Amino acid sequence: MKVAGVITEYNPFHNGHKYQLEQIKRQTSADYIIVVMSGDFVQRGEPAIIDKYKRTRMALLSGADLVLELPSVFATASAEFFAGGGVSVLKSTGVVDMLCYGVESVDHELTKLVAGVLKNPPAEYSASLARLIQGGMSFPVARSRALCEYFQDNYDSSFEKLDTFIASPNNILAIEYEKALMDCDITGFPIQRIGEGYHSTDSTCEFSSATAVRGVISTLIDIDKHNTITNMQLDNSWISAKFSQLMPSDCADILVNCILGGHIVFPDDISEMLYYRLLTGKDKGFAQYADCTKELSAKIVKNIYKYESFTQFCNLLKSKNLTYTRISRVLMHILLGIENDDFNICIDNPYLRILGFKKSSGELMHLLKKRASVPIITKVADAPYELISKDIFAADLYGRLCHSQQNEFTHGVVII
Repeated sequence: MKVAGVITEYNPFHNGHKYQLEQIKRQTSADYIIVVMSGDFVQRGEPAIIDKYKRTRMALLSGADLVLELPSVFATASAEFFAGGGVSVLKSTGVVDMLCYGVESVDHELTKLVAGVLKNPPAEYSASLARLIQGGMSFPVARSRALCEYFQDNYDSSFEKLDTFIASPNNILAIEYEKALMDCDITGFPIQRIGEGYHSTDSTCEFSSATAVRGVISTLIDIDKHNTITNMQLDNSWISAKFSQLMPSDCADILVNCILGGHIVFPDDISEMLYYRLLTGKDKGFAQYADCTKELSAKIVKNIYKYESFTQFCNLLKSKNLTYTRISRVLMHILLGIENDDFNICIDNPYLRILGFKKSSGELMHLLKKRASVPIITKVADAPYELISKDIFAADLYGRLCHSQQNEFTHGVVII
């Protein structure tokens, strides 16, 4: 039996994701696909646009056989910890043979080569990185530049386009995946992405990005009046037809029901919750939270009374060496109570949280129970609370945001 793994967000699921799952089956001949998916908060440092159970159902209807939750500690982390956490989940299953991931350009050898440099940084690279950061560059830009300098000095001209390769969000994740895979027997398998780029807002393409799909949703909804259809002349059939162009029809139906039911969540929906957390923590500061330096903590405290909303505050705090995403991620960690030590705690206490599976995957489920090296959680009430307390807290907050009456103790596993 051959099992492929995917680490993803599906925020929301779209045609490009379905294409990837189809290509995995075609190119690898995998019998089953296990998806490790972010829960209700995602790597950019924002709430997911629809809840994890709806996204799980979308994945299962479109080619996935089993969906596991990526713990919130990793799901809201930088690319390195996001990838490392996802790989640790796949490794813990004991059944996954390969990790499949999308890339803008398939160059497996280059990806592994760069990953090797980041895994065991040469002194020359480390010195360049420190110099560039001290010069005022943000970490992502400095790392890209330092890598380019290192390869230009130590390899031939075939690496001239390395800066473009590293600049791609999906290629960055690919490098982090390969770095994490060096510690296990799972092999990496790149899949060529098609369609629009990660940040593209073009919603006219069959393979539009998740960014574009979220953009279409925002145009339909009056955010100020929260989840009210802006143009009441738009009927359900028009909305369904629009999203059916961007995602599989079953997924479009799920999304439309969320829109009409008022269960969509936008980044600024966390604004009041976050402000409360910032006010209650300002005297102590925020340096104990993951990714937050003493300097950034002081900047948050200094500007707290200029706070208007989550996105406005991120824009206010960003600078040449602090990206919007870095700040949004730190603020999300403050909201969710994710502190510096939580990464190591989560790594040392792994678990497999099943969000959903197909009935037809009985053979896979049987093998998982036999080979998994960590606890398998299907019912929250039966799991040690301290093991998944961060995920429960995140889900409880999200339940308020999306106006759901269910919680982690009442919502069962999704079975298709």
